[in-house]
Amino acid sequence: MTRVSLRNIGAHKLRLALTVLAVVLGTAFIAGSLMFTNMLERTFDQAVSSQFDGVDAVVSAGESGASPTLEVVSELEADGRVAAVNESGTTTVVAAKSDGTAIQTGQGASSAGIYYDVESSVAAAPEVVEGRAPEAVGEAILNSNAAEKYGVGLDEKLTVVDPAGRREYTVVGLYDDGLTQASSLGFKVSPETYNEFYTDGTTVPELTLRASEGTTDQQLVDALRGAYPEYTIDTGEAKADEASKAIKEGLSFVSYFLIAFGLVGLLVGTFLIANTFSMIVAQRTKEFALLRALGSSRRQITRSVAVEAFVVGVFGSAFGVVAGAALVAVIKAVMGANGMELPQGGLGLSTDAVVVPIVVGTAVTMLSAWAPARRAGRVQPVEAMRSSESAAPQPLTARTVAGGVLIALGVAAAAGGMAWSEGSTGNRAMLVGAAAVAVIGGAFLAGPALSLPVVPPLGRVIGAPFGAVGKLASTNTRRNPRRTSATAFALLLGIALVTVIGMLGATMKQSVADISESEVTADYVLSGPTSGAFPVPAEVPAAVDAAEGVGEVVSYSEAPVTVDGEYSYAMGTYGATPVFAGNPGDLFILDVTEGSPDLGAGTVLAPRDYAEAHGWSVGDTVTVAAPGLSQNTAEATVGGIFEPSNVVTGAVVSRDTALQVLPESALTIQVVGANGDGSVTDEQLRTNLEEVVRPFIVVQVRSTADMSGEVSGMIDQMLFILYALLSLAVVIAVLGIINTLTLSVIERRQEIGMLRAVGTQRGQVRIMIILESVQMAVFGALSGILMGLGLGWAFLTVLSDQGLESIQIPWALVATMLAGSVAVGVLAALWPAQRAAATPPLDAIAD
Repeated sequence: MTRVSLRNIGAHKLRLALTVLAVVLGTAFIAGSLMFTNMLERTFDQAVSSQFDGVDAVVSAGESGASPTLEVVSELEADGRVAAVNESGTTTVVAAKSDGTAIQTGQGASSAGIYYDVESSVAAAPEVVEGRAPEAVGEAILNSNAAEKYGVGLDEKLTVVDPAGRREYTVVGLYDDGLTQASSLGFKVSPETYNEFYTDGTTVPELTLRASEGTTDQQLVDALRGAYPEYTIDTGEAKADEASKAIKEGLSFVSYFLIAFGLVGLLVGTFLIANTFSMIVAQRTKEFALLRALGSSRRQITRSVAVEAFVVGVFGSAFGVVAGAALVAVIKAVMGANGMELPQGGLGLSTDAVVVPIVVGTAVTMLSAWAPARRAGRVQPVEAMRSSESAAPQPLTARTVAGGVLIALGVAAAAGGMAWSEGSTGNRAMLVGAAAVAVIGGAFLAGPALSLPVVPPLGRVIGAPFGAVGKLASTNTRRNPRRTSATAFALLLGIALVTVIGMLGATMKQSVADISESEVTADYVLSGPTSGAFPVPAEVPAAVDAAEGVGEVVSYSEAPVTVDGEYSYAMGTYGATPVFAGNPGDLFILDVTEGSPDLGAGTVLAPRDYAEAHGWSVGDTVTVAAPGLSQNTAEATVGGIFEPSNVVTGAVVSRDTALQVLPESALTIQVVGANGDGSVTDEQLRTNLEEVVRPFIVVQVRSTADMSGEVSGMIDQMLFILYALLSLAVVIAVLGIINTLTLSVIERRQEIGMLRAVGTQRGQVRIMIILESVQMAVFGALSGILMGLGLGWAFLTVLSDQGLESIQIPWALVATMLAGSVAVGVLAALWPAQRAAATPPLDAIAD
């Protein structure tokens, strides 16, 4: 029987290839997910290794916040147990060419760090491949790949802006460390330059030390901890382990995320594998019956099918690992082509990335084939005498009832999650998630019965222009509802997930647009880069006010001041309160219902719920202070109360009042709003604003549409990745349709031969097969869209308290998927249809 099983595999190469392909696709994504995560971990491990390799001790700020001083550096350099001391630190910057044009790094970063040459460096030092090392103050070296990308040459002078000010760099060398992306600017300067530009002149962010010969790292750390208890001191190995652990924890989400989509692909592949084995068993009824008549037992038949499944599973999973490695290579290439280069970290091959997909893929294939294998074992010897190879139709009652119960339970759970207003968002989402599982399971079980009243009428509509061939195609899809449903189900699942993700993205973008349009009143908003906490330079409001066509100008800051002893926003030990210079209503919508919206000197505004919680009314006197920064206090009056806002949720203080209790240097501007006075067009106003802020380099001019567009772009980028991952499930579904149609053509060889014998033309046979495919694809698409809309609505209703209140249906996406399902049906049927049309009539009838 083992030899029979192995010969069957070799004798049906087409069936074997289609089944193996399903397993390959199902396991490739899991393998690729594990490899991709391994690659990222190795990349970061290399970065950690290069940072701490050779480091015996690290001295950083203590619990009190005290950082190491330059005096401590001198003491350590004189310590006989210390062979070398390096300062360590990184500052986020923005670089601009000599003409004032900022270098846009896009997805990359821009930073300045400290350089030591190979002889004096504690950790691994980057290699200067062109030019020389930085020596004088203001000299810097730059990563060579970024220099090439952004056109920065040797001896070129750049303006480099950090949150505290602007500096001038002269690029005197280029280095290559293999870890810095080409999209990122990685400046390295001398310790003297870093201390002058980016420290207060007395302290440094961190120190790395190398122990002298004869002193272990732990001995050095223990000695330093006794001498400098005010600092945090650890071994380099401990810091490396801590950094690696943090990286692995951070990447665990990526790993879970990718594996989740891998399981989706494997789930769809499971249905395809099960469908394939069911059809193969149905077509081999006479073969199994003949084996039973020759003396084979039920167990032997069942075992023979299981052996075939095992072989297919092992080979398919092994090919899936290879395909997974190719998938990682493609991802790296695509990301690199779109400006998101990944550092060199190999393809992430590991024992887990090879063994896990093979074990999982083989197990899933065996489980998928178990029911068909048992069905094969129940074939009776008398079946060998039947003229048809098709299995007798099986009743649908039991699975339809079970499916209906699951769907009803799922709908009830989703409705419960939506109506449970007192429950937490997490618990309600879990309830809707359970509902999704129940509905998907119910749809699979009840699918054959649900297809009976839908697919034939749908088939008659689709086939109407093709006359008798169209009617015949509609009849064929009705004859085997199990096959029709199983084939459509894979597409149903993929399209349902795409619909849910599409609804989430459309709703997120609409919510962002609603907030921008309903909360921001300024014509243009000026701010610094989102990375690096860049403030707006203090001179910007005056420059903007002097620009042609500008009317009202208002600036927004957050300062560490309290109103009646409380910060408006508090997070741990940090607290801040919004501070405005000008009328807040010229920047954000504040619906003042009591008092006046004017925020003059000695005035405070507050949201209604905040005022009620503190017992404030218009005209009350409050105390403004800056604890920890100043002993001064100021008296202010509650001048107005406004309705709750999504942007401003606490008390608001005027800039003049804040300056009474803290120095101007502590009040950094975050946003400036500018409105036109009507004398110039909006386009001209924008041009004028961009011209006056250009010398500041870090200031961006954006409209509300720009802000919504930036966030929408980020959402689209996220959705693009999700759609790319989900497309795998759709690809598997398409292959499932090809698989089913091909096996159907094999099974119906006599029938197709008879149609050809009585005068049906080859073109008509092709059209018939294509129409059958289109019917199944459209049925799967319609079912998937309805399921996705229902589940998406339930999930978004549960998430409404997270800011997703305006639920949107992506009609364009829905229409695209419906049209795409027709194209999928046509494309999937081309090869099976050609195979059917090429069937020799007399040979088929003779068979």
